[in-house]
Formats: sequence, structure tokens, C-alpha cells
Amino acid sequence: MKIYISATFRDLQKHREAVSVVLRRMGHQVLGMEEYVAEGMRPLDRCLEDVRNCDAYIGILAWRYGYVPKTTGDDGATIPKGTSLRKTSMTEFEFRQAIDSKKTVLFFLLDPEGDWPSSQFDAVSGDGDRGRAVLRLRQEIGEKYLVSYFRSPEELAALVSAAVYRAEMSRQIQLDALAIEARFNEPFRHGGSVSDTSVDMIKDVIAGPEVQALQIDIGRGKEWWLTRLYFLASLAADLTSIGITVFTRDDNVFVGVAHPQIVRERLSQENPSLERYENALRRRRTSLRDMRAEVDSRATLFRTTVGQDERASPEFVTSSLLERRLSNYLITQGIDVAAGENPSLQMQRLIDWPMRFVPVVEEGRFARVVDKQALTDQVARLFVREQISRALSTLR
Repeated sequence: MKIYISATFRDLQKHREAVSVVLRRMGHQVLGMEEYVAEGMRPLDRCLEDVRNCDAYIGILAWRYGYVPKTTGDDGATIPKGTSLRKTSMTEFEFRQAIDSKKTVLFFLLDPEGDWPSSQFDAVSGDGDRGRAVLRLRQEIGEKYLVSYFRSPEELAALVSAAVYRAEMSRQIQLDALAIEARFNEPFRHGGSVSDTSVDMIKDVIAGPEVQALQIDIGRGKEWWLTRLYFLASLAADLTSIGITVFTRDDNVFVGVAHPQIVRERLSQENPSLERYENALRRRRTSLRDMRAEVDSRATLFRTTVGQDERASPEFVTSSLLERRLSNYLITQGIDVAAGENPSLQMQRLIDWPMRFVPVVEEGRFARVVDKQALTDQVARLFVREQISRALSTLR
């Protein structure tokens, strides 16, 4: 990960160095550290750009408010909300930018009970305004974030290492989400007739860029014909590596997940036209050399064997139909990830999931599908890297 480290310079130089060392040993790219030759020498616009480009922000604050820039260094630069030149310190500018950019924020405050040179207190050194400013900022951070308190550079480095490890696991949950094709959210017009263009769209997705999952929004039960859903599942099962189909309804409410082959098999049962299509499909030779030609050929066969019947008596897909036809093969519960939940607990729940592909929901709404196999491989690598980093830290 790219990690931006924000801290005042004179009072926290050793602490910044300790954090930089441990993060580099963990394999991360550190921003905003060695670039500071002397406090305030980097233009503000460059600092804010680095924050915008990072994956995570680490803030370290003792009892100094820090350098207050008079200019951004770029007349056209945009400063974050709640800040102003000649009043806001560089450290607070960076903190506000991290919030505006929705970065992972990890903050560490000097323990109020810890020993600290009186010369490094703004309130003591004579700058009363900055003394009040740093007290305000410390209070706000302590109220809004789950902060950790440190007393030494070594303790800070250990705290940062553990926090970044947890943040990286949480981020990995996001990164290991499958590539999902969600273009099927409204294939047919509400209350209107179904045209062959919907089949063409199915063809485009199957023969298009490779994805690992499909999301089907069944809306209010008047968007999908059962026959078209079967056709999509049939193509996905035979011609692609798609491993899961996600069903949602209005407002992305999670309905359930199933493997495309299961959807295909269960929907074709007790449907004479789909059984005719299956029999005709078995009599022909499949060619994967030209995916587009194969999909076109199957679409023609589908229209010939199924088209007339599906138009005469269409059966719409609803939540109850899916539960009835897919039976126990439809998994109707996912892992509900609560905001602010410990990433280690999230990881444990994902790893304990009995299937490879894990549906993740947030407040009942579908969020993503995570490939548990890829995730566990990554967790193993993170764990080994963390253990090596800790072992190296003890040798310093």
C-alpha cells in the first residue's frame, strides 16, 4: 500500500523515522517522510496531492500544532473543507484532505501522561494560539477516531504495524471482490414486450470481457422471464468461468446466490421448451475457438426452440420463484459487514464461510462477492510478512 505519514517535524522526527522503517519492512511505499528535509519546505499543494494518491493515512500528533503555510505553492490548488491559509497547520491540512478523499485514517496521539520536553509544547513555548489549536485538534481526533496512544518511537512503531496490518486485511477484502457484470439490472422494459435485443445483450456479456460473477436484479418480479434467465445461466455454465450468480431486487436488496449450473439445471426442469433446447444442444458440437460465433449459434437455436412458447406464456422471475425452483441450492444469507467492525473479525467470518465465493451485504443490500480462496492466500502472505517484520524489529 501507499501510506502517507503526517506529523510535525522537530518534535516527532525519531518517531517518524521508526514508523517509516517498520512500514518499509512490511513492504509498503511510504509518502511524506524523507521528502521533508526541513519543516515546511514542501509546498502544500504537493502534500495534498500525495494524500489524495495514498491508500492509507497515518497521523501522529504530540503537543505542537506545526508549520502554518501562507500559500499552497499553486495558485490553482484546492484546499480541503474546514481549512484556511495562514491559520491551518500543514498537519491539519493533510488530515482534512484524508477525510475529504475518504482515505483509511489511522491516528496516533502522544500519551497525555507520558514524559515530554516542555519546550515541545506550543502552549509552553509561547504560541498560545497554536497551543489552543493543537488541543482542539487532539480533542476532535480523540472523539471521532479510535486512536492509539504512544510514549516512545518503539511503541509507536509497534502500534502502527498492528494497525496497518488490520487495515490491509480490511482493504484486501475489498480488493479480492470478484469482477461482477451488473449490466443486467434492467434487461426488459417494465410492463412492455420482450424484444430480441435482450438476448443480444446476454450475448454481448457472455462473449465480452471475462467476469467472475453475474448480478441479476429481478426488480419487482416483472423484469426477467424465466426462459431468459435460464439462457443466461446456460451460456455462463458452458462457456465461461463465471462461478456465481447474485440475485438482487429493488434498491439492491440481497435475494441470494447460486452457481450458474444449478440455475440452469433447476430452471430447465418441468419446462418442455427448455428441455427441447437442451436436447438440441446435446446433438450439436460446441466450439470455443470463436466465442462470438458459438454464442450467436446458441442464440439462434434458443430462438428457434423456445422463442414462440416464451412469448405465448411468459413466466416472470420473483424472489419466491427462485426460492421454490432453486430450493436449498439458493443461499439467501450473506455475511453482513457492519461499518467500523473489526477487520480481523470480518476476515474470520469470511474464511469460515463454507463456500469459495462469499456474498457480502451491508445493511441488507448487496455489496460484493469475495473469492475466499484468493483472500486466504493473501492473508497467509500478510501474516508471514508481518511476522518477519516483527522479528526484524526486535533486532534493531
